[in-house]
Amino acid sequence: MFKIFAYGTLQLQDVMRTVSGDVFPSKPARLHDYARYCIRGRVYPGLRREPGSVTDGILYENVPLHALKALDAFEDDFYRRETLTVIAQGGIRTDAEVYVVPPAHYRLLVRRNWDLGNFKETGLRGFLAQCRRLRV
Repeated sequence: MFKIFAYGTLQLQDVMRTVSGDVFPSKPARLHDYARYCIRGRVYPGLRREPGSVTDGILYENVPLHALKALDAFEDDFYRRETLTVIAQGGIRTDAEVYVVPPAHYRLLVRRNWDLGNFKETGLRGFLAQCRRLRV
């Protein structure tokens, strides 16, 4: 079983369910020294290493291998999955799988913070429809 730190669209259980086929126990968490930015031409964000930054997200627990493989297939090729230490609710430090943008692809990032609330209002419906088509 794996732990996944989600900082973008996968924070929403509807998106997680559509992509992985299930919903997992989750709790708020933070990742230090990484910043979330918009990705040029996309409705979802990317995460890059940036000392001193903090990114809030969701820590999913008990994610089985088949769901992790579905998430790997879902994520764009420019992401790299890394095991990083996150701080879960209550100050508990734990390792989790995180999809980050490696330095070779930083040019794709727009130096503008991505906002989950804005995504829910403007992009969620179309994004879910696209995810459903990809799973078929």
